[in-house]
Amino acid sequence: MHTISGDDAVDELADAVTSLVRAWRGAGRRVPNATHSTLALLQLAGLLDEGEHRVGEIAELRGVDQSVVSRQIGELAARGLACRRPDPSDRRAGLVSLTPAGHALVERTRSLKRDLVRSALERSDAGDVHTVARLVVALAEEIDARAGDLAALS
Repeated sequence: MHTISGDDAVDELADAVTSLVRAWRGAGRRVPNATHSTLALLQLAGLLDEGEHRVGEIAELRGVDQSVVSRQIGELAARGLACRRPDPSDRRAGLVSLTPAGHALVERTRSLKRDLVRSALERSDAGDVHTVARLVVALAEEIDARAGDLAALS
């Protein structure tokens, strides 16, 4: 394995990731019939699509404050996309889940983004796509780990 020594390759990859994130966010804002759904709300809905969660669990998984999650859940609930109920094991806590309309929004969004990515990659070799996917996942994991190390030092 070769070590990256020059800044050019690092800067090029960082710029490429930034461009990809910007394009991905832009695509999330253009989901038809979901103009009210920001990327953050779509991400939250995607997490809730996996099952019912406590607000604190969601905040921890997303790395944000509980107040942010509570506000976003309120927005989803106001649009009929999520609902809350008391946690039967601890009545002080609440559980949040998606409504059928919320599940439908998540599925529609995933399908549209999958189609968008598929069409954007139609000229790419499948092996290259898998290699890039593994690289991006490894990069994200390393950045998360190193950012945690930086936070511990400060």
